[in-house]
Amino acid sequence: MIQPASYLLLFLGLCSSCSALYSASSPVVDLTDSNFESKVKSAGFYLVEFYAPWCGHCKALQPEYEKTAKALKGMVAVGAVNADEHKSMAGQYAIKGFPTIKLFYVDGGKIKASDYSGGRTAKEMIQFALDKAKSLAFKRIGEKPSTSGGSSGSQKTGGSNGGGAADSFYSGTDVLVLNDGNFQDEVINSPDMLLVEFYAPWCGHCKNLKPVWIESASQLKGKFKIAAIDCTANEGICGQFGVRGYPTIKFFGKNKHSPEDYNGGRDTGSIVQFATEHWAKSAPPPEVKELLDDHVFEQQCSGDGDEVVAKQLCFIAFLPDILDSKASGRNAYVKTMKKVAEKFKDRPFSWLWSSAGQQAALENNFGVGGFGYPALVAYKPKDGKFAVHKGAFDLTQIQEFIDRLRKGGQSVASIQGSMASISTVEPWDGMDAKIEEVDEFSLEDLDDDTDKIEL
Repeated sequence: MIQPASYLLLFLGLCSSCSALYSASSPVVDLTDSNFESKVKSAGFYLVEFYAPWCGHCKALQPEYEKTAKALKGMVAVGAVNADEHKSMAGQYAIKGFPTIKLFYVDGGKIKASDYSGGRTAKEMIQFALDKAKSLAFKRIGEKPSTSGGSSGSQKTGGSNGGGAADSFYSGTDVLVLNDGNFQDEVINSPDMLLVEFYAPWCGHCKNLKPVWIESASQLKGKFKIAAIDCTANEGICGQFGVRGYPTIKFFGKNKHSPEDYNGGRDTGSIVQFATEHWAKSAPPPEVKELLDDHVFEQQCSGDGDEVVAKQLCFIAFLPDILDSKASGRNAYVKTMKKVAEKFKDRPFSWLWSSAGQQAALENNFGVGGFGYPALVAYKPKDGKFAVHKGAFDLTQIQEFIDRLRKGGQSVASIQGSMASISTVEPWDGMDAKIEEVDEFSLEDLDDDTDKIEL
C-alpha cells in the first residue's frame, strides 16, 4: 500500500515532468542549477535555450530545437533550462524573454556566453553553433578562420587585412569591411564618421539587412562610410563595444571610443537620412566657384576623372558686368549664393558663377543671354533639363525656387541646341573695373581756319 508521503512525491514528480518542455528521451539535455556548470565545462561547448513551459513561442521552437540537437550530436551539446523552475539562473544570465538562446563555452577555464539572435530554424541554429565552434578553435591556436572563397583580399573596399568570413559577406560592394587588423586605423584613428554593422553571417536579420546596407553604402559613397564587421571572426572588437545581438548598428562620430547605438529604421531611406544629417552638421559648405574653363564645368557639374558622377543639380549664376555692379555688388551676389549653398549642403548640388557675356554660348543654351542679369539657372546634367529662377536674387526667393524644384512644382525645359563649349576666361581679381583714361582735347583744337567752310 502506497503511503500518503509517497503519493505526494509521485505527484510532484509527475508535475515536474509535465512542466518540462523536453522529455527525458529528448536529445535536448535538461539543465538545472545543480548540473549546469559541470555539464558545460565537461562538454566545453553548449547551446542552451532558456524557456518557460507556458510560452507559445517556446512550444513552437521545440521541434526545430530538437532537430538541432540531433544534428549537432557529438559536435556541440544542446540543452535547455526551465526558467520557471530555475529563476536564479535566468537572473544570472539576464534572461528577459522566452525563448532566449545562448551559446556557452569554456575559454581560459571560464564559462563565457554569446547571445543568439538569429532565425528559429534548425539550419540557422546549427550554422551559428558551428561558426562559433570554428571561431573558438582557431582562436585557441592564435589564428583566424579563412574565408569560404580562399583569399580574403578580393573585396572591393579598403581595409581588408585578413578579415576572415566578413570578406565574403560584403565582397565586391561599397561597404567598408572591418576586422581586428584594420579597425584601429579605419575607425578609431580615422577622422571620418561611420555607421558600423556588427553582424554574424548565419543571422537571418543580418541577411535581410544586407541589401539595404549595400545600397546605403552606394548612395553615401564619398560622403559617409558604411562599414561592417563579422563578430564570429572578430570577437574581441565586438566584445569591446558590448555587442550582444545581431545585427547591432553603431554610429562612430567624434568620440570613436564611445559610439552611439543606431536605433532608426532598417531601410535605406532612414539610414541615408541619418548619415546625411550627421555629415551635414560637420561638413563645410560647398564652394561657389567662378566658371573659368571647361575643366571647372566638368569637375563641378558633369563630373570628370575615372569616376564620373554627375551632380544632381548644378546652379549657375550669370552676374552683371563688373562695370554695372562694381566689386561690392558682385561680392554681395556671391555671398548670397554661399548662404544658399550652406542651406543645401546636404544635397548633391554644385555652385558656379560667371560674368555677363563671358559664357555667351552657355547663356544662349539656357535662354538668358544678353539681358536680365543676374540670372540663376538650375541645370540637371543627367538629362539636360534646366530651370530659370525669375524672382529676386536673395536667399528667401532662391530657396523657394529650389524647394519648388525638389517638389516638382517648378517648370523645366530642355537646353536649346547642343551643349555649348565653355570659354576659357581670366579669373576676376576681386577689384572694381579699371576705367581707361583718354587724353583730353579741346574743341579749339578742331578750329583750323584752313578747313573752315564759309556759308
